[in-house]
Amino acid sequence: MARPISNKLKRQTRTLGQALGFVITNLRVKKKWSQGDLARKSGFEITTINRLEQGKANPTMALVIAMSGSFGIRPSKLLSRAERKCMREGHTILPVAMSVPSKPRRKS
Repeated sequence: MARPISNKLKRQTRTLGQALGFVITNLRVKKKWSQGDLARKSGFEITTINRLEQGKANPTMALVIAMSGSFGIRPSKLLSRAERKCMREGHTILPVAMSVPSKPRRKS
């Protein structure tokens, strides 16, 4: 049986990966599933679920698709929930290193 995350263990949402873990944790707890239940439904190891929920895993597309399928929602819906959560907290969804640099201007 799933139990809510205590205030001491609140999930971080500074990055999109952390926000995705937060969203997955909330969906799992609402369904009253344990991490083991979600692991069985998704076909992934419980350690993967744990690392994903803690924001320590870099989720693959296969993992995102499996998670969304387990909850009966589209992958785009799962990612958009994570994106909104991250941005609501005032964080950017792209790491600084991945930001798209502007093109230098050509001299005439």
